Amino acid sequence: MDARILNAATRVFLDRGFEGASIDLIAETARSGKPTIYARYPNKEALFAAALADRIALKHARVGDHKPAGDTLEARLAGIAVTLVNETLTEEFVGLYRLCLSESRRFPDLVRSLGRMARRRGGEIIGQLLAGASQCGQLDAALGDNEERQARAARYFIDLNLLPLLIRALAGEPLEALRAEFVNEADRRVAFFLAACRNGGLAS
Repeated sequence: MDARILNAATRVFLDRGFEGASIDLIAETARSGKPTIYARYPNKEALFAAALADRIALKHARVGDHKPAGDTLEARLAGIAVTLVNETLTEEFVGLYRLCLSESRRFPDLVRSLGRMARRRGGEIIGQLLAGASQCGQLDAALGDNEERQARAARYFIDLNLLPLLIRALAGEPLEALRAEFVNEADRRVAFFLAACRNGGLAS
């Protein structure tokens, strides 16, 4: 039932925005009664927060399910980067990102909290994937056993590969074209990332 309510809420918030969405419409879309929704979420803001957090968690789960493949470290990291971009640059996720930005004045604490959660969890997952892709400690040799440096590497990997495309997506560029463009860019960005790791670019 929770999944059905959150799926319906996501669709309604994306279609109508926060102001235009109503619990009545969400209940109708979910084929659920309003008392059932209110028993789980005390108000529309709580449901909005839960729907956004749910979609962030689902995206991270899909990225985390990626199995690094390839004969070289570069190929494995490029595969991670492509998965990260493909799972983020979707109509739903970019739409939710726009919705968060549009509601940031109304709910500044909520939007900041969701942003911190997404960045922290995203960094953890990418860090795990980077470790899994680094056979024979190839990245460990560059990053050492410094946890902060490893976390910084994961954040840098996300920022380098995803953020420029996300900004362009939010500005309205076609998502399919951006995803296709990145397939041809991934190797170059990974090479830049590895050069930074190996030459002390993440030391501080």
